[in-house]
Amino acid sequence: MLAEAALAILARAGEQMTGGENTGDKTWRYATEITDGMDFDIYCTGPDLPAMVPAETAFPADIPKEPKWVGTYRIVVAAPLVAFDICWQVDVPLRIMTFSRGDWEDELIALRSAGQNKVGVP
Repeated sequence: MLAEAALAILARAGEQMTGGENTGDKTWRYATEITDGMDFDIYCTGPDLPAMVPAETAFPADIPKEPKWVGTYRIVVAAPLVAFDICWQVDVPLRIMTFSRGDWEDELIALRSAGQNKVGVP
């Protein structure tokens, strides 16, 4: 749900830039301040802005078995420190790089909901 909220915000209001983590990537970024005045930053890198993320998650024990694995897509939420960071490839379970519970989760959902209240917004 958090990844989908981040993607919806980026699709609606993200600024697209050239460049990213891999050759040919683009980056979509949305930055604002949350209710306590802290910076809130969402970004996604990849060849395109995906419509969804894989439902399946890689098992933590499997991750060290592929030390050279590189994701095609990456979503990061920083509020203001990185609290959510996931990577994945098409048809491959996503990998949770960082996840830290906090008020940022409610802020992210509120940002998505604010956009849904506008006509024609995903």
